[in-house]
Amino acid sequence: MVGRTDAETDKMNREAALAAFSSRLQTAVAPLVPSAAALNRLHRGARHRVLAKGDHILRSGIVADEVFFVHQGLLRYYFNDPSDGGQERTGQFFDEGIVVTDAESFLARVPAEQNFEALEKSSIVVLPRTVLNRGYDDDHAIERFGRLMLEEGLIGSQRRASRLLTLQPEDRYRLFVETRPEVARRVPQYLIASYLGLTPESLSRIRRRIADRSNSR
Repeated sequence: MVGRTDAETDKMNREAALAAFSSRLQTAVAPLVPSAAALNRLHRGARHRVLAKGDHILRSGIVADEVFFVHQGLLRYYFNDPSDGGQERTGQFFDEGIVVTDAESFLARVPAEQNFEALEKSSIVVLPRTVLNRGYDDDHAIERFGRLMLEEGLIGSQRRASRLLTLQPEDRYRLFVETRPEVARRVPQYLIASYLGLTPESLSRIRRRIADRSNSR
């Protein structure tokens, strides 16, 4: 049996990523159904990228001109805290099926404050602004998808801010593990600590307390 060429493999990976993106879009906008022609135009304008661990798809200071769909893998966004010597602060993790960008930068055309980094090898679909805008003009279902993704991002940001202000550290950790167990398994503990607004040492103590209570039952 003759093996596939690199070009054939790349084509298959691109097709799989675009199919996953289309499924995500169609599920989000149901019962609306985007036209096949509009979806095909969106696909033709999209790009497929495979990221190595540590690759960045957007850095602070650059205007976000693209939206990213995570087909496979895991990303995070972080910012550098000027009040703490530029220390990295993790804002969120994005695994399979999530659409991400720096919303303020993308919408207001201002430089991004966030950095988006791959935490493991990842397959993503890249949707340039011009391609998305054309899709919005072409089809109401695609326009609705864009609005829903923006709303989802805003809700997520508000929910995260509320939890940081109102929940105790152990409760924040428990909630994260309960609601995103797969991400919690894949992300290094020091990044989870950063995401929860804790030091790695504080998170280690919380994990020990939880383990001790479980073992004593």
